[in-house]
Amino acid sequence: MGLTTRSSSLVPILALTLVLLPAVPALAAEAAPYSGLLAHADALVTVKFVLDVKMPGMAADREVESETTCLLIDAEGLVLCSNTELGGYVALMSRMAGGGDFNVSATPTEIKVEIGEATEGLAATLLVRDSDRDLAWLRITAELAEPLPFLDLARGAELGVGDVFYRLRRMDKFFGRAPLVEEGVVAAVTEKPRKLLVPSPATGSGSGLPVLTADGRVVGVTVVQMPNLEDAAGLTQGGMGFLGAAARMQDMVGGLILPVADVVKATRLARETAAEDGGE
Repeated sequence: MGLTTRSSSLVPILALTLVLLPAVPALAAEAAPYSGLLAHADALVTVKFVLDVKMPGMAADREVESETTCLLIDAEGLVLCSNTELGGYVALMSRMAGGGDFNVSATPTEIKVEIGEATEGLAATLLVRDSDRDLAWLRITAELAEPLPFLDLARGAELGVGDVFYRLRRMDKFFGRAPLVEEGVVAAVTEKPRKLLVPSPATGSGSGLPVLTADGRVVGVTVVQMPNLEDAAGLTQGGMGFLGAAARMQDMVGGLILPVADVVKATRLARETAAEDGGE
């Protein structure tokens, strides 16, 4: 009887063990994309710059030191940034505050690009801005000892509603700018003002960051999408007033994803513009 009692008590334990054992490799498989995707973090660079702000009525320009995370997209030092992160937010604030009568401009100067753990930045120059798509391109002008690590935009992928994606970013310098992976799902696809993938959950922690598939193909980059002057003027109108405006603003700055095909096309045009006249 004693043996029978002990054997029967082991049954639920053995059953639980059989259930849990298959879960171990499953969890490892789910975690695998994270370590693999972190290998692409070498292409995430820290861009430091001085923002030269010009405002009507100011006796002198104001200079503001700043930094942001950008993305190397070729081995020769072409860097893709968010225009908003690179000082474009000043023009957005000007647009929201006073429209066309309150014209404030901000230009990044003294640009340095820090790659990997290097603390000595490489000199770079601003090539072109695309404020509509919230993109800006820099070119490293310092002499390079070797080709740079970069994320190949030609390895693209198109996602739809319900598809999983992974976003790469770096933490603040307080945390040693450690790279991390954030997982999300495409919750919607817009057609206006252009095709954009809407993430769930909304991220809102940085623009100009790469979004990838589990196998490292590029889905797109995160952007801010703000209305033009006419549409911005009516942003706070409506029954919900400020609360309604806040909800709509969340949609605009919540880490919308500009598809990689659009990024590739815009980059090609930026190269052509820079080659023709170096225009901003």
